Amino acid sequence: MVNENNIENKLPVHWLSKDARYKIIDIMLSTRSIRQLAEELGVSSTAIRKYISRKTHPSDETMYRVIKIMAPYEEERLITIMIDDIVEAVKRLYTSLEKEEYRKYLLTKLKEVLKEIGE
Repeated sequence: MVNENNIENKLPVHWLSKDARYKIIDIMLSTRSIRQLAEELGVSSTAIRKYISRKTHPSDETMYRVIKIMAPYEEERLITIMIDDIVEAVKRLYTSLEKEEYRKYLLTKLKEVLKEIGE
């Protein structure tokens, strides 16, 4: 379980897109009321309603709290959303680079990271 490893302060939530943040809040709301989620996250019910209506997005701090309070049955879905979102961002970065030298540099760095983590 993620929470047991105190990873909530290690995940790079600041890289999460607004869309991923909205999806995560929607999942959290599938098993909680607006009021309950607001209390658990330390935000107002109005803030949760603004997330639902896409008028504003959850802050990094709120996303860290999401990770801290997520239930074991939510963990896989939430972490998968985060991973998919960050991978998609890397793909968008690669395709947006016009100079081949920058693309090669990005690929080199990604290969270094994969080697470093043992893949």
